[in-house]
Amino acid sequence: MSVLITGGLGHVGSWVAYQLAKQGKRVIICDMAASNFDRLGLDYLEEVRDQLVLESIDVLDYHSLFELMLRYRDDLEGVIHGVSVIAGPNFQTRPYKHISINASGTLNVLETCRILGINKVVNMSSGAVYGDAAGPQHEAMPYKATDLYGATKIAGELYGMQYTDTFGMDVRNARLFFVYGPGKRPSHMHQVYQAIFGPLEGLDNIQAPNGSEQALDWTHVHDTAAGIVQLFEKDSVSHRNFNISSGVTVEHLEIVEHVADLIGKRANVQLGPGPFVVRGAPLDISLAKQELGFSPRFTDIREGLRDYWEWLKDIRD
Repeated sequence: MSVLITGGLGHVGSWVAYQLAKQGKRVIICDMAASNFDRLGLDYLEEVRDQLVLESIDVLDYHSLFELMLRYRDDLEGVIHGVSVIAGPNFQTRPYKHISINASGTLNVLETCRILGINKVVNMSSGAVYGDAAGPQHEAMPYKATDLYGATKIAGELYGMQYTDTFGMDVRNARLFFVYGPGKRPSHMHQVYQAIFGPLEGLDNIQAPNGSEQALDWTHVHDTAAGIVQLFEKDSVSHRNFNISSGVTVEHLEIVEHVADLIGKRANVQLGPGPFVVRGAPLDISLAKQELGFSPRFTDIREGLRDYWEWLKDIRD
C-alpha cells in the first residue's frame, strides 16, 4: 500500500516520508520542490529513494491535485497533508497568498479525498490553535488564534472535523510545535532560529530583534515525524486532535548556553527583549501517549542538539 504526503519534501514531511518508507511503504511525495529533489540536500531520503515517487504539484491547483490522486487512488491507504506556510512575517507582507495555501490548500485536499473515496487524512496542524493560553495546553481547550497563521490552522482543523461529521471521513489533526533538527539548516531559518541554533552550523555575529524572554516547547523533528506516523497508522482513534511535541519547555537563553557547551565556544549571539511569537507552552501530550503510544525520545534538548549538530557536521564534510 501507498501513502501520499503533501509537502513531503518539507522539514517534517520529509522525515515522515523517510519513516514510512523504512517500514516498506511506497510514499508518494506531492511537493512543488520535487523537480529540484537532487539539489535539496535531503541525504536521508537517498536511503529510501526506491520507495519514493516524486510528484511536483501545487495544492492550490485543484484539477492537477485531483488528477494526481485519481492516478494513485486504488493503492492509497490515506493522505498526510503537510503543505503549509509557517508563522512569520510572510503573513504580514502577503497575507492572502499564505492564508490561501494553508486554508484553501487544506480544503482542496479534503474535497479531493472525499470525491475519490480516500477516507483517512492526517492534517499537520499546530499548537498555534491555542494562541497564548497558559500551558500545559490540552486538546479540549478552546481555540484562541493570536495571529493569521493560527487562524489558518484553526480553519484547517474545522474543515477536517466537518468533513468527518458530514461525509464520514476519518480526518485527524496532529498539533505540532516548534520543530528543530536534521533536515533544515539554521541559516535558512527565521532570525530567532538562527540565533538559537545557528552556532551549530558555524554561524556567528547573529542578532535577532526578540526572543530572549521566552520558553517554548521545542520538539526534535524525529519525534514529530514519529508521532504523525503513529497517528496515521492507528486503526481507529477516539479523538480528532492530538498534541505532538516534547511536552517540555526550554528557555531560549538556556538553549544558547547548551549550544555553546556542545560546540566548545561561545558565538556572538544577541536575542532582543520579549517573545518572538505569541504562544503559550508546553503542549500536554498525555492523550498521544495513552492512545497512540507516542513517546518522544529527545525530551532532554541537549540530546536533540547533539543529534542536530552531528547532522550539520555530516552535510558540511
